[in-house]
Formats: sequence, C-alpha cells, structure tokens
Amino acid sequence: MAFSGGGGAGVRSDINITPLVDVVLVLLIIFMVMTPTMLKELEVVVPEKSDVQIATPTTTDQVIVAISRENKVTVNQEPIAEAALADRIHDLMAPRADKLVFFDIDDEADYGDVVHVMDTVRGAGAKTLGMMTK
Repeated sequence: MAFSGGGGAGVRSDINITPLVDVVLVLLIIFMVMTPTMLKELEVVVPEKSDVQIATPTTTDQVIVAISRENKVTVNQEPIAEAALADRIHDLMAPRADKLVFFDIDDEADYGDVVHVMDTVRGAGAKTLGMMTK
C-alpha cells in the first residue's frame, strides 16, 4: 500500500475562512447602506403652547378615603372607625354606577394597614380603586 504525498483529495486540517469573510463583507455593506436611512430625522411641527388655563371640574360626589400616618381613616374628611368602614363604603356605593373610590395615603402610613383598608373598601362594593398623588 502506498500513500500519496500531496495534492490528493484527502482531508485538510486548515480552516477555510473565505465564506466567513464573504458573509462579514456583505453584512458590512448592508449596515453601511442602511445606517444613513435609519438616522434620517423627521421634521415635526409642534403646536404653540396655549396660555389658557383649563379648569378641571370638581365634583363633590367622589368618595375619598384618607389614611394618616397614625393610621386614622377618614371618608370624605369624616373620621371613621375601621370596624364601621365597610358599612359606610357599602352605603356610599349602593346608589352609584361607577363604584370608584380614591385613596389619599400619607407617605408615613403603615403599608399593612393601608392594604387592609383597601381590601375592606374593595370588599364593601368598590370596583375601581384610585390613588391620589401630591
């Protein structure tokens, strides 16, 4: 048996990087062509700011539950005990269609007590709970 020394169709151990270079060059060309189109700026005409103050309508029929840092609960600025809270909210929600209650919570209030009051209000018939911000 004789082995041929070179030029045969045997297995080559070196890496053929020609396809890799071709792919990288094609990607480079694509990015070079697409980058200017991606960086195009759109001209936007922004309307002038109006100086008219729009008054927000205030309604007095909103239900606002406030919780102070001492965990005192008030409904529409009337102090109420937590035991009577569910009955009071149920009475306020019965004639309403929206079933919306806003919460005004002090930053220093205990989180567990706040969640307990929210659960009580939700269980008393409120469908939507809103948070008031400063």
